[in-house]
Amino acid sequence: MKTTDLLPFCRYYKGEEECPYSGNEAMLWLYEMDWVNETIRICKDEKKTDQSVLSSHLSEYIAVGLSDFSAGDNIPITLKALLFDRYSRDSYSTIDAIESFKIFYAKYYNNEAVM
Repeated sequence: MKTTDLLPFCRYYKGEEECPYSGNEAMLWLYEMDWVNETIRICKDEKKTDQSVLSSHLSEYIAVGLSDFSAGDNIPITLKALLFDRYSRDSYSTIDAIESFKIFYAKYYNNEAVM
């Protein structure tokens, strides 16, 4: 897997070395870049010995009931899980972050995401 294979799933990160955004878009650019790099690193681990951070985020994302959230929007669930992890850090709990995350996600990724 190469960076170019993953970039079509990103809304902000397009492979640049420097972020062209400011504000929330800059934060999302950085998270997408991290997701691309982590996904490539995982794919290169032929022995599958590494328990990835993405796996941990995905487990939490599924545990809070978001596995079907905006499922048809062409954004991989591992990227959504990473975004949710970062978003929920400022919340009292992950459960408390769910509804506001959906609104945030709708604003920046998919205007039809709020369900």
